[in-house]
Amino acid sequence: MSSIIRTASLLLASQAVAISAFAGEGGPTLPPTVPADSTQNSRNDNKIYAGINWNWGAREGATAVVGYRAAKVRGNDRVRGAKVEMSVVLSGAPVGLGEIRVKALAGKRNVQGELGAGFSFQGQAFLLNAGVQGPYVNGGTDYLFGKGWQPYIGVNTLGRVKKASETFSCPAGYDLSGSTCTLQEED
Repeated sequence: MSSIIRTASLLLASQAVAISAFAGEGGPTLPPTVPADSTQNSRNDNKIYAGINWNWGAREGATAVVGYRAAKVRGNDRVRGAKVEMSVVLSGAPVGLGEIRVKALAGKRNVQGELGAGFSFQGQAFLLNAGVQGPYVNGGTDYLFGKGWQPYIGVNTLGRVKKASETFSCPAGYDLSGSTCTLQEED
């Protein structure tokens, strides 16, 4: 048993000498690259748009639409904003102003629901509106007071809402290169 203890003691002593020989050498080495920390910021995506809607119900026919969308997208892809639009009747009634609408919108980057109010020049009536906007397509309905429902579907120039902006940062001792942090070179 004493030979086992002597052998173990000898191994421990040699380990201690080997460890002390490396004392003063650099500590743990840092990896040459690490992923950058990412922070999502909100962003405004405001656009002027044009489109065409096909209506039925209280008035049937096509209308040209021009408008402005003010949308704010957050880092979680949630979108909130507003739209103002005006339409011009192309068919189904005398050519002229159709409707003017002001809408609130909420949803995700791909699809937003819309609620609003406005006025129908052709129907000479105030209206309430509910709709949905996807990339380049929309649909919904107006309720014209005293005239009835006027559903519509359409296409327009509003694509998907842009992504929120993204900011990258690195820990001390690293330089940012794209979305990767690279160890700074010592001079």
